Amino acid sequence: MTWSAWLPLALVCLLGAMSPGPSLAVVARHAFRGGVGDGIVCAMAHGVGILLWALLMANGLGVLLTEQPTWFYAVQLAGAGFLLYLGIRVLMSQSSAAVPVEELPGSSPDSSRRSAGLEGFVIALSNPKIAFFFAALFSQFIEPDATAFEKILIASTAAGIDTLWYALVSILLAQTAVLSRLQRHATLLNRLFGGILIVLAASVVMT
Repeated sequence: MTWSAWLPLALVCLLGAMSPGPSLAVVARHAFRGGVGDGIVCAMAHGVGILLWALLMANGLGVLLTEQPTWFYAVQLAGAGFLLYLGIRVLMSQSSAAVPVEELPGSSPDSSRRSAGLEGFVIALSNPKIAFFFAALFSQFIEPDATAFEKILIASTAAGIDTLWYALVSILLAQTAVLSRLQRHATLLNRLFGGILIVLAASVVMT
C-alpha cells in the first residue's frame, strides 16, 4: 500500500474513532472515575477489540454477516444487552469520581484496571455498527487480490488510530484542572453516562 493510499485510510479511521458513541462514553467514564491509567487501559483494550473486528471483517466475516442476517441480529442483541447492563450499573453506582480508586469499598487499582480493560474490549466487540464501518471501509481500500500483509496493515492502522484517539481523550479528561471541575458534578455525570448508554442500547435494537 502506497503512502498516498494509506493517508485517506488513516483519515477515515480517525473520523470513525472520533464519532460519538458507546465507546466514547465508556472510555470517558473510566478516565473520569479512575484517572488516566484506567482510561488508557480501556483505550488499549478497545483497540484490541477493533483489531479483532477488522481482521475478521477483512477475512470474510462481512460477507457471512450479510448472507446470514440472523447472526448479525444476534450481535446486535448482545451489544444492546451489554450497553443496557452498563447503563443500569452506572446509574446504580455511587458517585465516586472524587474518591481515589484505592479508597472505594472493595476496590483496588488492579481491579479497577481489569474492569476498564474488560469493558473497553467488550464494548468494541459488541458494537455492531463497527461491523458496518469496516464493511464500508474495506470495500474501498481492500482489493479482491489483497495480500495478508495489506489486510493486517489496514486492520492495524484502524486499531492503532482508535487506541491513540481514546488514549488522548483519557489524558485530556484526567488533567487536574478538567477533572476537578468534573468531580464537582460527579453524580450528575454518572447519571448522564448511564442515560447515554441506555439510550444507545435502545438505538442499537431499533436500527
